[in-house]
Amino acid sequence: MFNRLKNKVALYIEDEREVLENISKVFENYFEKIYVVDNAERGYEILLKYKIDTLLVDIELPKMNGIELIQKIREKDKTIQIIVVSAYTKTNYFLECINYKVDAYIVKPFTFIKIQELLKKLDNEFQTNDSLSNTLYLDKNFSFNNESSQLFYNNTMISLTKKERTLLLLFLEHKNHLISIADIEYQLWPEKESNPSRRRSLISRLRQKLKQNFIETYPSEGYIFRIED
Repeated sequence: MFNRLKNKVALYIEDEREVLENISKVFENYFEKIYVVDNAERGYEILLKYKIDTLLVDIELPKMNGIELIQKIREKDKTIQIIVVSAYTKTNYFLECINYKVDAYIVKPFTFIKIQELLKKLDNEFQTNDSLSNTLYLDKNFSFNNESSQLFYNNTMISLTKKERTLLLLFLEHKNHLISIADIEYQLWPEKESNPSRRRSLISRLRQKLKQNFIETYPSEGYIFRIED
């Protein structure tokens, strides 16, 4: 459960010691590591020193409050997950949180259901972000997932043979650069002699699945897989 959280690091900033200790004990079962501090200044120091994936922060804190801290963070980091944990339900707080792209606003007191819902939300967001970061968009229709080595057309997976997948991976590794015929032959059929008919047939099949896009032929030289960076 919540597998995406197992390699993530969290920071919880809360000035109520009992709440801080109780919630951190729960979260340390799901995150790789969780830092806990009772003030925003110390929390900001940790954020600058370590890679933090998820920040949970109270609003009403001594000296620098949670909103001020979030503002400082967002000036440097647009991607960190930020969860506001507060007993306050003032409209102005909600509006400021929306302005700073806070991922969730949890109203105290914590309950088991609230914690489970929050963990599920965080896990789902990491899964979505990981999927996006592993996706290479070839154009507005085609995309390739680097983790699964799958090709998609308008989010529908396109079936590839083992050789077609190997060829596509080779093209993507050298995208926008010429790949020689000799290199393709060696990478696809290292134990066999060069066979122009076999190579052209494979490239033709891949071209059809790519709807005749991307692959440019340079006779007697090789091919360029052309996409916009």
